[in-house]
Amino acid sequence: MTTTLKTAIDKFKHDPIGFLRRAFYKTLVAPMKYRTRDGYDAARYWSDRFTRYGTSLKGVGDEGLSERNNQVMYEKAAAAFLELCRAEGIDIPSARVLEIGSGNGFYTGLLKEQGANRYLGLDITDALFPVLTERFPGFQFIRRDITADVLEGEFDLILMIDVIEHIVSEEKLDFAMSNVQRCLADNGKFMVAPVAAQGRHSLFYVRFWTVDDVKRRLSACLFGEPKPFRDDSLLVATKSPGQVLRTG
Repeated sequence: MTTTLKTAIDKFKHDPIGFLRRAFYKTLVAPMKYRTRDGYDAARYWSDRFTRYGTSLKGVGDEGLSERNNQVMYEKAAAAFLELCRAEGIDIPSARVLEIGSGNGFYTGLLKEQGANRYLGLDITDALFPVLTERFPGFQFIRRDITADVLEGEFDLILMIDVIEHIVSEEKLDFAMSNVQRCLADNGKFMVAPVAAQGRHSLFYVRFWTVDDVKRRLSACLFGEPKPFRDDSLLVATKSPGQVLRTG
C-alpha cells in the first residue's frame, strides 16, 4: 500500500463525512467553478482558499488533515529542506532570496530564522500579504504569476516548494522554468519540490512533474541527487556560469 493511499484511508476513517464532502467538491463542484481552457484560474482558486483558511496550514497543506498533523508534515519537510541547504553549502544570511509561492509564510519564517535578510516573496494572490508584511518587516512581497509574468532581478537562492504541482500545463511550466533560469545568479541554487518518480495528473489543480521534466527545462543548470521529501523528492539545481540559456 502506498503512503498516499494509506493517508487517504486514514482520513476517511477519521472523518468519513468530511472526506466525502471534500471529494465531491474537488471532483465536481470546484472544477466547474475554476476550470479554464488552459487549466484552471489559479489566482482565483488560491485567493479563495487563503481567504477561507487564513494562515492555517490547511490553506497551503492538506485540507483533510488536522492543523496538528499538517504541522508535523511541514516540520518534517522543513528538516529535509534545511539538511539539503547545509549539504549544498547555501549561506542563507548572505543570499539574495526569491521564494515563489510565499503562501502563509511557513518557509518565509524558516528562512528568517536562518538569517535571511534580502528576501522577495511572490504569490499569485495577495490575500495574505497584509499579514506577511506585518510579520516580516523588511521583507518584500509582490503579486506575480510565475507562469505568466516575466520576472526581473538576480537571486542566489530561489525556492519553489509546493508550487510546481499546481502548474498543470506544459506551456505554463515552460514559462515558469524560463523565469527561474533567467533570474538565477551564476552558481545560484534553485530548490524545488515535490518532484515525482512518475508524472501524473491528480485533481484539476494538481499535476506531478518528474525530475526529467524539470531538468530538460533548465539547460544552464547542474543537478544534485533528488532527496526524499514527503512522498516525493526535493531537487536542487545549480546555475553553471557562462552557460547559454535554452528554452523549450
